[in-house]
Amino acid sequence: FLFPPPTVPPATSRALQESHSKRGVGFVAAPVFARPDGMRRREATIPMSGPAWAKELVQPILEKSSMGVHDFGEDAGAANVVKLGGNFLIAAAIQSIAEAAALAESHGVDREQFVSLMSSTIFDCLIYRGYGHRVAARDHHPHPDAHFALDLGSKDVALVCAAAQAVACPMPVASLLRDRFVAAQNAGRGQLDWSAVALRTSEDSGSRQVGAALEALLGSSKAAAGR
Repeated sequence: FLFPPPTVPPATSRALQESHSKRGVGFVAAPVFARPDGMRRREATIPMSGPAWAKELVQPILEKSSMGVHDFGEDAGAANVVKLGGNFLIAAAIQSIAEAAALAESHGVDREQFVSLMSSTIFDCLIYRGYGHRVAARDHHPHPDAHFALDLGSKDVALVCAAAQAVACPMPVASLLRDRFVAAQNAGRGQLDWSAVALRTSEDSGSRQVGAALEALLGSSKAAAGR
């Protein structure tokens, strides 16, 4: 049984692994790092964990939509821990980019030029290129096939905090991110892309441009919801 669901707590996979094992069924957790467009281009990164014999069976299936399948042992919950850790790092990157861009803008430096430089040189990687553009341009529209809603991001950050609390692992940055996501939800931004958490940083810095961006974003979001 292959389980590549939305992000869930590691305890969920561990419970499912135990119940399936009692019935002689192999359970493999295989959460996915990719949006639908990335899956079609075989760009997904997939951590997996579960019984060795079951992983051997499902790996060829997973490889059809990924550029790498990574084995994290026989504890089914391990792959979910990896997924939570990865999503935490993405959320932290979004917030960091937002703060650095706000610093640049507050000093009269073009925020898009600044982020473009960073994401093409010392931070030249998928997350900084993709989310760097979204944050710098304040492009948080829910684009088809390339959208992860802020409401879902908030759920994932809450899961990170819960997983950390379960093993008494302090994660102060995760706690800060949880509050930023909740504040963004309270501001009516839950259906925008989760990178929209960055807008609060622009507001906090007194940006004169963020108001127009917010009006356009929320207007298009309401129009899409009405269709």
